[in-house]
Amino acid sequence: MLNLPFSLPSVKFSQYFYPHTFYQFFVITGLFFSYQDRVSAQAFITEELSGARNWYILIGVVLLTTVITMLLLQTIRNRRLARKLERLATIDDLTGLMNRGQILEGVEAQLTEAKARGETLSLALVDIDWFKQINDKFGYFTGDKVLKLFSELCVENLSNTFLLGRIGEEEFLILMPATHRNKAYLAIEHLRRAMNEVSEKVNMPDLDVTLSAGICEYKESDTSDIMLQLASTALYRAKENSRNIVVVCDRSDEPGL
Repeated sequence: MLNLPFSLPSVKFSQYFYPHTFYQFFVITGLFFSYQDRVSAQAFITEELSGARNWYILIGVVLLTTVITMLLLQTIRNRRLARKLERLATIDDLTGLMNRGQILEGVEAQLTEAKARGETLSLALVDIDWFKQINDKFGYFTGDKVLKLFSELCVENLSNTFLLGRIGEEEFLILMPATHRNKAYLAIEHLRRAMNEVSEKVNMPDLDVTLSAGICEYKESDTSDIMLQLASTALYRAKENSRNIVVVCDRSDEPGL
């Protein structure tokens, strides 16, 4: 045993001394102790220092883990924010369809692909009839609900290869790759008939919701502007002809086209 006027176990460097101070204490006073006492004291100090190092390592690991976790959480938050911003930049918030800019970009991309492959495609402009009157008579909340239901009908009744976008308050663009005018007409006509069920879905019997549409099929050398113009003309004719119908553009009536 180490013959000291005090008990070593009662001297805890974490409470009274820093490790180097504790060590210096025994080095300076080593002359007053026997060799066996000094060996015992050094073993004790070594054990205490080893325990301290273990604590330092543990604290370091905890701090490092905390920092890494915080960095990962921040990265996840940044990615979520980036996805949200990207969605806001490309998706119409009310309907969940593409917004005007995104769907027009899709038209350009699909036209380029159709030209490269020698394929056709069709484009439809769809307008909800008398939408302003719906807002005025039933309120904007009902108007928004009609727009949402229309977007749901598009997703449910149209091919998942079609591109859907909202380009105006109540006007939508439907792009149908590799689709001839007859097939495009059948698809939009099916959507028009499904639109008649909206009154039942909003539980408002007095609400009569219909749509009009104009369709244009791509021909060689057509640009997106030409196709939009032709589809818009067909839509105008649908509205002039009592609405609630689908009209396919007749190029023979368009001079120079």
